[in-house]
Amino acid sequence: MKKCLAYSLMFVVVIFSLPGCKKDFFNLYPRDQLSPGSFWKNADDAHAALTGCYNSVWNVTGNVLPYLDVLTPNAYGEYPWEGWKDISKSTQTPQGPAGPAGVWEGAFRGIGRTNTFLANIDKPEMDDGERTRMKSEALFLRAYYYFTVSNYFGGVPLITDPPDVSQATAPRSSKEDITAQVLKDLDEAIPGLPVTISAEENGRATQGAALGLKARVLLYESRWDEAAAAAKAVMDLNVYHLFPSYRGLFLPQNENNSEVIFDVQFKQPEYPSAWDTYLGIYDGNILTAAIGWSSIEPTTDFVDEYEMRDGSVWTASNPVADPADKYNNRDPRLDQTIFRKGKKYNGVPYPVDADGFPGIYTGFSFKKYTVYDTAAGPQVDYNKSEINGIILRYADVLLMYAEAKNESSGVDQSVYDAVNAVRERAGMPDLPAGLNQDQMRDRIRHERRIEFVIEGLYYSDVRRWKVAESVLSRDVELDGSYKRGIMDDRSFDPAKDYVWPIPQREIDYSQKAIEQNPNY
Repeated sequence: MKKCLAYSLMFVVVIFSLPGCKKDFFNLYPRDQLSPGSFWKNADDAHAALTGCYNSVWNVTGNVLPYLDVLTPNAYGEYPWEGWKDISKSTQTPQGPAGPAGVWEGAFRGIGRTNTFLANIDKPEMDDGERTRMKSEALFLRAYYYFTVSNYFGGVPLITDPPDVSQATAPRSSKEDITAQVLKDLDEAIPGLPVTISAEENGRATQGAALGLKARVLLYESRWDEAAAAAKAVMDLNVYHLFPSYRGLFLPQNENNSEVIFDVQFKQPEYPSAWDTYLGIYDGNILTAAIGWSSIEPTTDFVDEYEMRDGSVWTASNPVADPADKYNNRDPRLDQTIFRKGKKYNGVPYPVDADGFPGIYTGFSFKKYTVYDTAAGPQVDYNKSEINGIILRYADVLLMYAEAKNESSGVDQSVYDAVNAVRERAGMPDLPAGLNQDQMRDRIRHERRIEFVIEGLYYSDVRRWKVAESVLSRDVELDGSYKRGIMDDRSFDPAKDYVWPIPQREIDYSQKAIEQNPNY
């Protein structure tokens, strides 16, 4: 079947794939299947269509977030077929890897669905209040999809009408125009969204989600005053609070807690993920308590970033340092995030070979976003994880506020309060008094790196901070039993790597109307 739309605006539901037709003899709709003529009758139809709009959040974000850290000194990914190593080495091309192409496709699939929804939502017979809310959710989702795809690719085609063949040759709009549309959609959405939702509605957008996304968009654009105001608006809702346990925040039994603002809802067996498998230790005949792929592993560079428990920096001569184990007495988030030698993994000693090297690649593995812990517990088979993927949480709002406020007007008590709240939840002491703007900037950047590892934020952070050429070019030391002393050579070319290449097939579908990003 002919591929009508160049930007992957392909829908799994018939109603989303058919354009409107003029009324004539040959345009009778089939009576035994969904079509534009038989749909959009009532609230149930509208809810079904809105669910389709949400579905692409999984495609764009669900299994992408942890892999983004593989592009940074935070993590190492062994397997090139997963599609991310090329970006970390600056060897990506318009023909691959698959990861960026999937983000593009997922984003424009979601955009097409939301455009179709917005064009038809006034048709069903339903309560006007519910209609307004659903329209607001669709606007929020369109903003999220456009923000995500433009964050990685820069300017993209700006399409706000339902899918149509003529869109195949739509050119790219500027990044500025995309951002303006994102903010317009969010501002229109915010008043119509609820402040709180019921448990049955978990996963749906709220005012907090829209305001938090607005804060992130403005932060990425360095519009500091506006970003601080949007983040403060989330804080002033008095709905969200830091979850008491950092480790517990990422366990399935604590999903949808008061810190979570917007997330991807996974459910076994209908809508599972594979995060436990990606992050779990590869057995290798060393460990039988749990089996994973070791697809994403912490690096020594990242683990060394953790402060000592008293807030000082580790040195061998530091009086609080343990001479027998340099990772003892560190920020409690270390052992809540990472498995390491000397600790237990799912009830057994962390796996080492005969020479004392861990049975994985970097010498560390992630505990965060897995059910595995020091005590024996369940083993999760492939594609049977249920842990939700958090897109936006309250700790991010606090640190966005602190960063924006610090950049806008310098250090004040509100900046200290926001950062210290995140540190206090982790069990760390408050920041020292008297920090200047530059010192506070460094502390906020450190805090973001530690707090949000494998949540997909650090890669965007170092790019928007314009330090990617130094940060993302650092090689990775491997210290596991499968590879030792080998450097995974990383490279970042500032002439091209601040954005990803447009997938070549999208350029071809557009008949070259879409121009490739520079130097690809």
